[in-house]
Amino acid sequence: MSDLPTSAIRGESTVLVTGANGYLASHIVDKFLQHGLKVRGTVRDLEKSSWLVDLLEKRYGSDRFELTLVPDITREGAFEEAVKGRKPTLLCSSLLKMTIGVSAVVHVATIMTFDPNPDNVIPGAVAAAIGAMEPAAKEPTVKRFIFTSSSAAVVSPFAGNDAVLDEHTWNERAVEEAYKPPTNDPYRAWYAYAASKTRAEQAVWKWCSENHPSFITNAVLPNGIFGRVLDPVNQGYRSSAHWIPDLFEGKIEHMRLFPPQWFVDVEDVALLHVAAAILPHVKNERIFAFAEPFTFNKILSVLRKLYPTRSFIDDFSEGEDLTTIKPRARAQSMLRELGQAEWTSLERSVEKNLEVYIPYSEASL
Repeated sequence: MSDLPTSAIRGESTVLVTGANGYLASHIVDKFLQHGLKVRGTVRDLEKSSWLVDLLEKRYGSDRFELTLVPDITREGAFEEAVKGRKPTLLCSSLLKMTIGVSAVVHVATIMTFDPNPDNVIPGAVAAAIGAMEPAAKEPTVKRFIFTSSSAAVVSPFAGNDAVLDEHTWNERAVEEAYKPPTNDPYRAWYAYAASKTRAEQAVWKWCSENHPSFITNAVLPNGIFGRVLDPVNQGYRSSAHWIPDLFEGKIEHMRLFPPQWFVDVEDVALLHVAAAILPHVKNERIFAFAEPFTFNKILSVLRKLYPTRSFIDDFSEGEDLTTIKPRARAQSMLRELGQAEWTSLERSVEKNLEVYIPYSEASL
């Protein structure tokens, strides 16, 4: 796709995406490339992530995507050279010196250790977010900064929750719960993660209000992410990407702990990151990526419809998420501006996940 006439950044610009080899981040990279932009991705290990260069070179040519090394996102100055383009990068399977600054920074990478101790998670997540913003503010080429936040920054899901969420909602309850003793309880790991997303996004907005950078800042807040994995052989099925395959295989013990909540397809979330970067009127917004509420029973119903000859486990989840997400209509309007009329449905997202998973699992036998 060529550069959009109304784009806030030009089509030949380079976008920096942190943690580019991850489930969501790899789709964000792919969507920017589809929209005619170049992408520089940061990873912790160039050699282990070289598969992404090979995959995207086949799709978009040899001069559209490059990888650069950021071994520790929490280190001071970690993203300095990646933003400026003055660091050895992997491009077309060779090491080159890049000298081009970026026009947008998309900060996806975060701490996903699920350590229950908030002191091992929150400071690092905040440091990484600010560490990506500071060099962006110094680079005159940067026009947009996009922070990948989470629904966890606004709400802790539970059955029957009928709260009304808007752009001013914050998940302070998660922060309180994260710091309650004992902080080494493994069942409290989700609160530590949610608290880290809450405090990191708050830190982003606070930093902007105090430092007045020349770039526009937007945040994207997705709920449970489903859909296809870009490269299952090299990425595997981690994070929420494994929920559908686990239900397909009948592995549900860990799922009994997850309450009903909203879902969104990974490619919809990726497209909203593009919208946050290129749509001129999207300025200083929290973009709520919530497609529709789901339960594991609903997913099982979809699986029975898609695979009528296969036996699945009985329904086991209880309750529904009744929250009202006021800003989701705004996010949907952004999808429409980029050519997608509706949110991807739960059924289609499940189908896309398994279209990739089933061949992958069969080949692994």
